[in-house]
Formats: sequence, structure tokens, C-alpha cells
Amino acid sequence: MTLQQAIRLALCGAASVSVAHAADNTTLAPVTIAADKSRVASEDTRDYTVPTMTSATGMALSAQETPQTVSVVTQQQMRDQNLTTLAKTLESTPGVSVRKFDRGRNTFSARGFAIDKYQIDGMNVNWAGAWVAGESVIDTSIYDRVEIVRGATGLMTGAGNPSASVNLVRKHADSSERKTALEAGVGRYGDLKLSADHSQPLTASGNLRGRIIANHQGGKTFVDREKDKSSTLYGVLDADITPTTSASLGISHQRNDKDGAMWGGLPVTYTDGSFTNWKRGKSDSTNWSYWDSRTTNIFLEGKQALNDNWNVSLKADHRNATGDSELFYFSGSSVNRNGLDWTPWPGKFHTDAKQNTIQLQTDGKIQAWGQEHDLIAGIQYNRHHRSSYSWDKGDIAPVSDFNTWNGNYPRPNWGARSLSHDQTDTETALYAATRLRITDQLSTIIGTRVSNWKSTGESYNKPFAQKNSAIWTPYAGITYDITPNQTVYASYADIYKPQTERDRNNNLLDPIRGSTYELGWKANWLDGRLNTQASAYRTRQDNLAQSSGENIIGVTPPTTAYYAAKGAKVNGFELEASGNIGENLRLGAGYTQWSGKDAKGKKLNTTHPRKQLKLFATYDVPAVSGLTVGGGVAWQSRTWTETKNPATGANMDYGQNSYAVVNLMGRYQITDHFSAQINVDNLFDKKYRNQLSFNQYGYGDPRYISASFKYEF
Repeated sequence: MTLQQAIRLALCGAASVSVAHAADNTTLAPVTIAADKSRVASEDTRDYTVPTMTSATGMALSAQETPQTVSVVTQQQMRDQNLTTLAKTLESTPGVSVRKFDRGRNTFSARGFAIDKYQIDGMNVNWAGAWVAGESVIDTSIYDRVEIVRGATGLMTGAGNPSASVNLVRKHADSSERKTALEAGVGRYGDLKLSADHSQPLTASGNLRGRIIANHQGGKTFVDREKDKSSTLYGVLDADITPTTSASLGISHQRNDKDGAMWGGLPVTYTDGSFTNWKRGKSDSTNWSYWDSRTTNIFLEGKQALNDNWNVSLKADHRNATGDSELFYFSGSSVNRNGLDWTPWPGKFHTDAKQNTIQLQTDGKIQAWGQEHDLIAGIQYNRHHRSSYSWDKGDIAPVSDFNTWNGNYPRPNWGARSLSHDQTDTETALYAATRLRITDQLSTIIGTRVSNWKSTGESYNKPFAQKNSAIWTPYAGITYDITPNQTVYASYADIYKPQTERDRNNNLLDPIRGSTYELGWKANWLDGRLNTQASAYRTRQDNLAQSSGENIIGVTPPTTAYYAAKGAKVNGFELEASGNIGENLRLGAGYTQWSGKDAKGKKLNTTHPRKQLKLFATYDVPAVSGLTVGGGVAWQSRTWTETKNPATGANMDYGQNSYAVVNLMGRYQITDHFSAQINVDNLFDKKYRNQLSFNQYGYGDPRYISASFKYEF
């Protein structure tokens, strides 16, 4: 499918959004929190925008005031598009691509690089790594919105790729009245969703409030033998201790159970060199394969208003994640036409990961030179420890015919457990930034982060240690208001990233170093309800990890080896519009494009799409009170990687040509309290590959129809 065809589909999807003005929902007035006036929520607004966000600079700035490209997926967008997981949410975001690593894991990318910086309420989160596999399918039911800042974000997140940072903002108990929402839903494969959300004041004055959210979803999928189950429980207490002091205490727990989990993918070719074309539901899993994960998060936040202009806050966060799996992997990229000659590789694994983060920050405003200026400064400590274990697999039975494979394979007699990986990462950082208003129209943002970073541990019986002290990551931006609602900007950020990738000799690669520049234009319309932005950027990096096409010598299971590419350059541009157009129409749309090569002219990260177009709109149909309809399209350009032709030994590409997926929705507000919604994803049942890894591949979801019913009181 060409870009022009995708644009036509987008226009048709937007036109099909012939939608009507929904009856006014009964909403409960939010409580005014005296101690924390800065907290912003998208709940009950029905908007596709928020007035301010802190993810980019730590300061509460609007999108127009932020000299970087920012996107926000609000609560209303999550509901309209049925975005129940982080993976689905990012898949809807302009400029972000979602790729399956296998059926248990997702990888996210932006601007040509993997996204490796995540936050929850502005606190850095280190994901546990490959074997926990539950974090990329985080349940979004407990989050108000997801904020995405594209480009380098070292000021607030520290070391990382110049791709994007993702900040998940939790829901809080901010209602001054008792409030309950119950929801039930069912999907195409008989999968079921049940959720409950209740909040209320716990004191007569409302200075202490509580909220609890419970969510369960699961059932079969389109893949043979695969079943997914996820359960989430969340509780939070919010208190106004004094008129100037607030505190929050909460806990969340998510449990993911995946039976019939695939580890790896499907063979790319037959041994004669011709390409395979398996049915979408084909699986290489066994009847005993599973991949389970558990994540518990305890958090505490206190905020003190020092005066009308200055605040100090303290945040503490503890995360504990575990992963358990028994998996079955077919090694290789090709198979005989009779289904034989594919090497089995079963594995049993356990991973423990613990993270503790503490952040102390002050922020405020100062008056100088006839202008008001913003200032933040803080200190953050982060310690993350991960240990992974594997079991000796013993004797391995031969493989039956893959053409008729049905998962019948004997479970190995697992032997002794051994430590395969143990790693402790610590970062202590100081950061500060200020926004100086030079004139009413001209502002500059200057900041830096100074980090001490250390990593020690053992990987496959080989110890390692890295230490980097006083690493500076400066940030600078400038904005100029052409008109009150239009702004041009420029920004610069340094890039620094210690790497965990290893070369063929099992040695860690040197840290990535580089810089990124961005120029852009932003505007808000309709009293700030609609935001538009356009940007162009250039990124340069040294030591960027790229797959060497080999495995690490002496390491089992087979692990990809990397080399450090020098002089990697990426150029690109992005266009985006999001918000409300009038009272009835809501729109989120974006087009992004990038190109990247290393110093030798070799294209970078070809499994990430170079071009993307995403559009989704909803419309409240005036002629039918309570009816909302919507639709959209997601298009991306070709993705590919290399493999060996088994017949000739020559390198050849395999991947996925450009394609588009069309989605529709409809919701009817039956009463003030009761609503019904239907979503159709991949309306035309497009067959496409969204996994290119291990010299294998996997398919994206076919047409999926779901219905849900929600009762609020």
C-alpha cells in the first residue's frame, strides 16, 4: 500500500466519523486540592489535550511552551480506541512504532531508535529486562494519561537513546464525592474484561480521599494454544494534611499469565531459499509453554508549598518484578518443506528485579528584570538489581514435522538451576533548569544533569563492571512567540548511554555519545483545545549498538552479538495535530519521517519504519443524542532485516512491505449512567508481519471486534 492510498483511507475514515453530540454525562465535581494545585488530570474532560505537562523539562509547561515535540494520550483517547495496554497506547501515538520481539515481549521505537526511558509520575523506571516480559503490556486502567516526549530527554531521564521518553501518569483520588464505575467487555475470541473503579472522601471535610481500581481481562487469542490473562489491583490515598501540605500513598499489583507463549517466531525460508507464508495462527509453542510475570509498585509522594511561588516535593518508589517461564524455541531461519531440520531449544527461566528510587525537587518562580522566570532543581537516586536464572534442559527430544506441529512435545526433565545474569545499576544525579523570559515573546530554557552511574555484575559466568562519574548532559531551548498562539523554537541536548549489549567476545560495548538538534513550530487554536506542531531534527551518535549477524561465542541460549557503529546520523521531521475541534469533533493525527545511516553509509535500524501516518477522530452525532462514532487509519512504510539464503549462503532481505490498518468505533450513551461501545480493529483484516527478530517473523493481530458496557454512578 502506498502513502497516497493510506491518505485516502485516512480521509475516508475521518469522513466516516459522521458522529453526533453525545448527551451530557453526569460528572462529579473534582475536589480542589489546596496543597497540590499543579496536578493535572484528563479524566472527565473528554479532551484530547491537557493544559500542561512536566515530562520534558520538569517545569509545568504547555505544549506550546515546550521546545520539543510532545504527545499526550488522554483518558478519552484510551477509552475511544480501547487502549487497554501500554503497547496499544503507544501504537496509537504519532511517531512511535511497536514491534513484537516475540509473543511475550514488545519493543518500542521513535526517531529510528529504541525507546529505553520510562517514567511513572516523573520517576525513572528501569524495566527488568527480557525475561520478566510483563512491563510492555502494562494495564492502562490505573493511569490517567501517557505523555511522550520525542528526542533526547537526558535532563529529566538521564542516560538513554534520542528516541523518546514515556511517562505514565497515575489516577488519583481527587473526587469530592463518592464515585463508582463498573465495566464489562467481551472480544472476538471469547476474551472477557471486568473492571471496577471506586473513589470517595474518607473524612467529612474531604481532606482524606481514597480510590481503588480492580481490572481483569483475558482469554484466547488468534494464535494456536495461546491464552492471555491479566489482573490488576490499585489503591491510593490522597491527603491534604494542611492547606500547604499534601501527600499520596499507593500500591499497585499486576499479574500476567500467558499460556502457550511463543519464544521467537516462525521460519523465514525453506531450505531451498524460497520464502514461507504461514497462517497467522501458526505457533511454535508447546502445550506446556507459559510466560508469567508479577509486578508490585509501592509509592509515596509528599509536597509542601513554601509560599505562593515555591514548592518542595519528595517522591519515593519501590518496584518488585518477577518472571517465570518454560518456553520452547526453534533455532534457525529455515526449514525443510517436509517440516524437518529445525533445532529445538527448550528453556526454563526465572527473573527477580527490584528497584528503589528517591527524588527530592524544588520548583518555583522568581521575579527579575521585569519578568517572571521558572526554576527547578533536584536530586535523584536510583538503584536497580536484576538476577536471572536458567535450568539445565537435559536430553532434548527430536522435533516432529513442523508442518503438522500441534504443540505435542515432551516437557524436559529440568536439571540444576544456575545463575545466568546478575546486574546492579545505580545512578545518582543532580539536575537543574530554568526558563528565563527575556521579553514577553522570547524565552530560553537552560538546564543540565550531572550523573554518577555504575553497573556491576556477572553475565554467563563472566564478571563485568562499568563506572562513569560526573557525566554532564546539558539541555538548551529557545522559544519565540510569533503571535499569542504561535511559537517557533529550537533545542539542543547531549546524549549519553551506557550499553548492556555485547560483542562476539562477550565484552560490553562502550557508552553511546552524541547530540541532537531540533527546530519547530507550534500553535494552539480554539482557546487551547487544539494543538498543532511541526519539527525537524538531526541526531549524531557514536558507538551505537548494531547487530553483527553473529551470536556471542560460548553463550547459551544463543544471544545476538553487536558491534559499535561510528558516526551514526539520523535526520527527520514530524507533523502532528491533536485536540477538540468545536464541541463535537475530536482528532489525533500525525505524520513522521526519518532516515539514518552509519559512517559507512549502512542504513540503521531497518526494522523500525521510516515513515508513519496515524489518524483517529471521533464525532458526536447531533442528530442522534448520545451517539459517538469514530475511525482512523495507521499506515507505515516498509521494514526489513537481513538473513542468509540457505541455498546460496548469500545475504537477502526479508520483512514487511508498507501497509495500513483501519479501525472503527461507536458508543451510545443509553442513559446518563449507562453506555455501550463497540470497537473494530483492523477492519479489512490486513495480514502483516510485526515481528522481525531471531531471523524469524510473526504476525500482527487480524480483525478484532470487541464490545463493552459501562455503568457509572
